[in-house]
Amino acid sequence: MLSAAALSLLALAGSAMAQVTPSDYAALVEPDDREESAAGPLKERLAADPADWAAARDLLLVYERFGDFEVGLPLGARLGAEMPDDRKVLEARMVLATRRIDDASLFSKKSAATELLSLCEAERKRDPRSVPAVTCIAQYHLVAPSIAGGDTAKADEAIAAMQALDEGQYLLLRANQALSNDDLAEGQKKLTEAMSRLTDASDLAGAGVLLGRLGDVDGAFLALDKAMSVDPADPFTLYQRGRAVAVTGRNLDSGREALLRFLSGSAWIGGVNYRAAAHWRLGMVYQAMGDRVTAEKAYKRALVLEPKHKEAQAALKALKTAG
Repeated sequence: MLSAAALSLLALAGSAMAQVTPSDYAALVEPDDREESAAGPLKERLAADPADWAAARDLLLVYERFGDFEVGLPLGARLGAEMPDDRKVLEARMVLATRRIDDASLFSKKSAATELLSLCEAERKRDPRSVPAVTCIAQYHLVAPSIAGGDTAKADEAIAAMQALDEGQYLLLRANQALSNDDLAEGQKKLTEAMSRLTDASDLAGAGVLLGRLGDVDGAFLALDKAMSVDPADPFTLYQRGRAVAVTGRNLDSGREALLRFLSGSAWIGGVNYRAAAHWRLGMVYQAMGDRVTAEKAYKRALVLEPKHKEAQAALKALKTAG
């Protein structure tokens, strides 16, 4: 299970645009969702004009989406020097640095974590009011004791500094801090307070996920509803909205629509491919709607994409047994 802080970093990556919602599952057309397909045209532009920084920035966001930190981080460092005030560039670099930690061996995690902290501290030194940098430092020190020796005092200092910069992010960090200390009641309270102040769809969706894990289903749906109103095309929000519907069986039509729209675009978020999981969740929604035929198709599609998807295997077996 992802920690609250890790979930917040993942939410930064939920920025790829999703397409128009198909009318039903039969009308779903899934895109060519490969890194080389997305990166190829941008690489060609850069080959023709190495100073095309717009193409380089878009390429960095592709690497962020697919979690390709090996080429993304060097490109991000160059773009950081050229575009020091570009928030998307900074956030992409942080997501990729976090992905490097996730993929590192046990003996390499400490150095990878130190590189992430160095990136965030350098940005905060350059711009003391950088919300992404302060957020990164606070989250690092909340979760780093298991990796590279976090510092609770430094986490608290960064969180306190956030209050003057962004009240919504401040409350979200306070919620993360409470949850990291197993103070679930305080975490839920701060998440609820943050909902009225957050303005980013992915942040709101992340708060909804955490509220759902805490058992506050109504609060989770309120956060996801607000996220959808802020950005109805945000992939992270679309997937989490569909997932919440599949798990709870509430608002089935909205969950079906969200997952169909999600599957119409790129299913990669922060280096993780959610396409098979989305088909499995969509199968759950169709099954709850009484459409067993389409549910079976969705489960089978999940298994085509990921043959060892245990949940889809179990769902398909249960569906056939019940029939």
